[in-house]
Amino acid sequence: MKNFEQSVEKAVADGVVLGAVVCAKGKVNYSKVFGNRTLKPQAEQMERDTVFVLASMTKLMTSIAVLQLVERGAVKLDDDVAPLLPVLAKQPILTGFGEDSTPITKERTGPITLRHLLTHSVGGTYEFANGDVLQWRKIQGLLGKPAVTVEEAFGHPLLYEPGESWCYGTGSDWAGKVVEALSGLSLEDYMKEHIWSPLGIKDITFWPAARPDMANRMCSMSIRDTRSGKAVQSRKPIEMAPGAQEAFGGQGAYATMGDYTEILNSLMVDDERLLKKATTAAMFRPQLTGDSRQALNEAMAHPEWAVGYYPPGTYNWGLGGLLVEGKTESWRKPGTLLWGGAINSAWFIDRVTGVCGAFGCNLLPSADPQIELLMKGFEEDIYGKAAADRPKTRL
Repeated sequence: MKNFEQSVEKAVADGVVLGAVVCAKGKVNYSKVFGNRTLKPQAEQMERDTVFVLASMTKLMTSIAVLQLVERGAVKLDDDVAPLLPVLAKQPILTGFGEDSTPITKERTGPITLRHLLTHSVGGTYEFANGDVLQWRKIQGLLGKPAVTVEEAFGHPLLYEPGESWCYGTGSDWAGKVVEALSGLSLEDYMKEHIWSPLGIKDITFWPAARPDMANRMCSMSIRDTRSGKAVQSRKPIEMAPGAQEAFGGQGAYATMGDYTEILNSLMVDDERLLKKATTAAMFRPQLTGDSRQALNEAMAHPEWAVGYYPPGTYNWGLGGLLVEGKTESWRKPGTLLWGGAINSAWFIDRVTGVCGAFGCNLLPSADPQIELLMKGFEEDIYGKAAADRPKTRL
């Protein structure tokens, strides 16, 4: 680990990052803290129990919640769940804009399924990721207005018929609403009862302000200063969903990297504390075909928008994250599941190699190239250690 640790320590010393926490489990059990979690009003060191913004790392937990309900027979992956999502269900397909900027739409004809929601093939995306959605929200007078519910934030038209293409987006947030509708619980209470408690973890929540013990351990948000290039602590809090009145299943949770890694490890070792073996296996199988798979690989051919390390290769989407489908130029084995969060944190699970891990860092803007080099170094060293510990074959 020395080269990786030296790289992060140098990054802290050079002001590239204020601090970070990394954890790995499986064939390599490792955790390390670097730098500071906050600098003002006074410097406080990063700790193993520092709490980070998960952002899109939340999506994996929402996928687990959905799949648990599928296991219990409450719903099927390919059921039409539109009746449970009235705001999304009534949204048409946005096909363009007229000369007077009037949106041109057509009626959606196909179903909306949980498989569509979990694999980003439902047609709903974020305004920052698509100019047409941005323009539609601008025309509606919605830009700059805090959205306190999933419906307010993402109740805009779809970009294509569900299942006919792929765009990274809001499906997990809507899937969280399905979990609430079917379980009768808030997403926080559902995850606490069915995901966090079974693993004995307590430092994950959608509402850190209601947990003083966690709020006091939050990692400060930092931003990359455009002039100096250094990471500086933000002068004011930056929230993923400011003013939110309900849990956003695609981006709203906070956690320590240690507790989050326990979730990764449960899926990797297949201990059935969260999901049955057959369900976990399905998470790690390709879900996209045809135009959807092609659209994903076109997006990943230029992965600068995505947080993490994504070398050239063939990708798909599982029921929880990006899936390495074919050989890439990296050490990851086909079947590896991984993804990141907008605040420059990331996770991976490689069940073939037997390693999983999480990299925690609160810094904007997203997909910071310097942080992604550290993420790459973290994975590289974990895999190197796993290979070094492999039993030698005797002739």
